[in-house]
Amino acid sequence: MDRDPRGPLNLAAHAVIADRRGRLLLLRRQGTSEYNPERWEFPGGSIGPGERVRNALVREVGEETGLDVQPGRLLGAGDQERRYGRVVHLVLSATASSQEVVLSGEHDAFRWVTPKGLAELPLSDWMEGWYGTQKG
Repeated sequence: MDRDPRGPLNLAAHAVIADRRGRLLLLRRQGTSEYNPERWEFPGGSIGPGERVRNALVREVGEETGLDVQPGRLLGAGDQERRYGRVVHLVLSATASSQEVVLSGEHDAFRWVTPKGLAELPLSDWMEGWYGTQKG
């Protein structure tokens, strides 16, 4: 990938949401997505200029899933090279007031999986990196 080394550093926030059975919510990116098409990741997205991490998490999860979440603690981070620079993905725990997911057009499927089930899905590049550090 041709990347400008002077490109900006961008931040994103993603939520680890567990259901009553301890399964985690994952979303699959559309096949037409510029980055990580048809790969799975936690709900979330870009943190806007001047936006607080927790506010961005609530906004992004709401936009992508229709869920109202309460952010918890920081669990770690993953990163990703993009054409315009690097993205650091902050991963936070979150609780949802319901489990009724309504997808936006950005994703075409959702799935509740066990933590071990993450290894069975094609994860987005940043998720693979984050998950690899969690297993070790």
